[in-house]
Amino acid sequence: MKHGLARWAGACAVAASLAATVAAADVLSQLGITPDAAKEAAASIISGGIFNPGLPAAAFKLLPPPARAEAAAAGVAWLKAYTATPEFAQRYAKIRETHKPAAPVFEGTPEEELKKQSDEQKQAAEESKQAIASLPPDQRKALEDALKSTTEMIAAMDTPEQKQIRLEAIKAMRTERAQQYQQALTNWQREYPESPKPMIARRLREFLALSTDVDFAAELKSDGGRMLFANPAYQAKSAQWKMCFRAGKEATTAARAAVQAWLKEL
Repeated sequence: MKHGLARWAGACAVAASLAATVAAADVLSQLGITPDAAKEAAASIISGGIFNPGLPAAAFKLLPPPARAEAAAAGVAWLKAYTATPEFAQRYAKIRETHKPAAPVFEGTPEEELKKQSDEQKQAAEESKQAIASLPPDQRKALEDALKSTTEMIAAMDTPEQKQIRLEAIKAMRTERAQQYQQALTNWQREYPESPKPMIARRLREFLALSTDVDFAAELKSDGGRMLFANPAYQAKSAQWKMCFRAGKEATTAARAAVQAWLKEL
């Protein structure tokens, strides 16, 4: 992921710092992004985790290191301001609702479900009997034997003892599904709390954790037209870690400082 943090912080930073001026439209145009795209990326990152939102980075790459730092800090400031708006609150509420687990739906009582199962088995057997009867005699034998076995099995399952066992199995299944739903609901409430602030704080901590040990002096080497880390341990690092490396020390340091300040407020 090339310049993921740079794209997100840089592009959003330019949009934020100049949003109140006529020049904002020109800068956004040069970056090849729109305010809607920046907002969509911000919502996706907060709800789904730190990743490369795919915003244009060409303009950010041309900035000198001090300007990158300013852009990164401004990007965090823009994100902070945007997440405090009613627009973001509505967007988050929709995202939250889409992840809400669906409650299990049961048709009728356990006794009614058991009766329905029995009725469907008997009906299927009767339909098979009628279909077999319409076949030539030489084709019936094997099918009639199979149907006889099925009919005997249905009869065996229809005794009072077997009915009770089947009824208890239905009840147990319903209880298990209800418990699974309650656990899923608990997980959902934890992962997607009603207020977006806990999730925002989680993403900020994730960014601080992944960017804490970036070696900006790491050596790169060319490999088939691709630039890779000379140190295999660095090459094995996450895409997010590499994202910070490519953004540069100045931008990442500035973003970390802004995030730390924001996190204290949360």
